[in-house]
Amino acid sequence: MLRPPVSLHQDGASLSWLVERMRSALFAAPLAALALACSSTPTTPSVDAGVTAPSTWNAHPNCREPLDSSKVILPRDDGQHADDIEWWYWTGHLKAADGRWFGVEEVFFRAKQMNARGVMAHSALTDIAGKRFFHRSNLVLGDLTAAPASFDYELATQTVKGGAGHDVLHGEGDGYAFDLVLDEAKRPTLQHGTGYTDYVFGGYTYYYSRERMSAAGTITIGDETVPVTGSAWFDHQYGDLGSAVNKGWDWFALQLDDNREIMIFVVRDAQTPVVVGASYTDATCTTTALEPADFEIVPQRSWKSAKTGCTYPLDWVVRVKGETFVVTSVLDEQELWKSTPIYWEGAATVTGASTGRAYVELNGYCPASSSN
Repeated sequence: MLRPPVSLHQDGASLSWLVERMRSALFAAPLAALALACSSTPTTPSVDAGVTAPSTWNAHPNCREPLDSSKVILPRDDGQHADDIEWWYWTGHLKAADGRWFGVEEVFFRAKQMNARGVMAHSALTDIAGKRFFHRSNLVLGDLTAAPASFDYELATQTVKGGAGHDVLHGEGDGYAFDLVLDEAKRPTLQHGTGYTDYVFGGYTYYYSRERMSAAGTITIGDETVPVTGSAWFDHQYGDLGSAVNKGWDWFALQLDDNREIMIFVVRDAQTPVVVGASYTDATCTTTALEPADFEIVPQRSWKSAKTGCTYPLDWVVRVKGETFVVTSVLDEQELWKSTPIYWEGAATVTGASTGRAYVELNGYCPASSSN
């Protein structure tokens, strides 16, 4: 739940600060200063590419072994922290019985400056067959109510509740809604090896993921509600993140059909890409931190938003430790143009060395802002 927010009429200066803080810090510019995209004709992704059935995910006993870390202790650290910036982030790939695919995103952010807190909540839904993208953004002064080793947050039409690898999500906006239950299918992944890193450009982060969660529930578009199942990815990050988010990033989360996961997070620092987190998790839940020499990301084209005029790189060739993957956005128009700040976060298919699904986040390509 949200603690009583500061009155926006009584504290307009604080609201202005919060909007600017969220706009310029919480996501700012992204990413990987990899080659500028060329203007080749976009390829059509296969909507049949999917994710492995939940019944096969727990086959290896390592996938239920507890983590060995003094930096992140679960489920304790599923809850709230005192650090300046924190977010709980879900993305998912969902399929209906008739074969239609959908992408979903939901996120809660907290930011603090001079002892003042602000909260943002976003949700989004990609209707792949219908070629439609829906999203909603909420922003308020105040803070979320903490709960030990868990979370239970509500802001306007977005709610998240869970912990210990069992989460319940509700996202809603104009023309869409979703209700999902997520359950951990592999053990969490400690990003940066231990779940913690100091940034070379200043600041620090704690960061862990549940890279493979089963998902089941319903999606509503207009007057139609359909049951769906699939997979989800959960990120929880907190720390002194201002230096990183002010520079911007590209983030890739690949879930492969052979039960592997790949995460790549690259920040742009003075136009030079700086790898601040990348990992490879195999089917036995063994995670290896990736070094810059272990991968390459090359966008294949660009797309310009008619709503904001901002241009994003799309459709990437991703090479990881000798394997080549092609990550193709399922829809160009997956820009959260109603949010503060504006960014692109979209579902994608994976082909090449293995098939699967991915989510890609592009922050910092759009200096414009919106309070819609």
